[in-house]
Amino acid sequence: MKPRIVRTHDILRYARDASPLQETLDGYLNYYFVMPSPDSSLPRIMLERGINAPANVHAPDGVRRPVVALRSSPWKAGHATNPWYDEFDLDHGHVRYYGDHKVDTPGSLGTTTGNKALLAAWPHFAASSMEERLLAPPLLLFRSATVERDGQTLVKGHVEFCGVGILQRLEQVVQHDEATGRSYPNIALDIAVVDASDRGDAIDMRWIDDRRNPEMDSLQANRYAPLSWSRWAREGHQALPRVRRSVIPSPRQGS
Repeated sequence: MKPRIVRTHDILRYARDASPLQETLDGYLNYYFVMPSPDSSLPRIMLERGINAPANVHAPDGVRRPVVALRSSPWKAGHATNPWYDEFDLDHGHVRYYGDHKVDTPGSLGTTTGNKALLAAWPHFAASSMEERLLAPPLLLFRSATVERDGQTLVKGHVEFCGVGILQRLEQVVQHDEATGRSYPNIALDIAVVDASDRGDAIDMRWIDDRRNPEMDSLQANRYAPLSWSRWAREGHQALPRVRRSVIPSPRQGS
């Protein structure tokens, strides 16, 4: 398959009926061209929810979640459908992202689809062995983008690609719902955005295709991964300071 490249800060057109064969749509890179199903029998990876996790793959080296796509909608923050305020600091390679438990969610923490997938992924990110870390799903980071098109300001239908993340920390938090005055539990993620400078601050989505292929083990499926991701898989969390994205130059010695 040909490379399908998406760069950090690229704005993608996200339209449900878009054809995966069309590279651009309305002047923007077509989300469904970048991230189609490698096999027409597999469902699309969509961004209809905040946390989007395709089905597990039974690969030769174990069961793996191929990817988790996280979407933040800043224009909804503080509203009933999205009461959380996610924080994106891409220049320093850090994202603070909240799970999908809400004040009116029935059941205990972790019963929602998104939180359940993240809680299941956490042991792979926290693992001490390379074999377990290889099973950890890359976190594809998106946030809704407001664009000006045809003389209109559009808050829907476009997303900004914010890179690939490693789950650095997961904690349970208590949040407060302003509308009802009630408190409720949720999870909060600290995500390290990986340095993709070896690929021009871009990701080749053939990496995700390979991770969805049950015939490839997780090491083989990293052939298109950023070098920083592969280094983290080898070395674990001790490598995070060296693989984290940073566009802030270090101060010169003696200055």
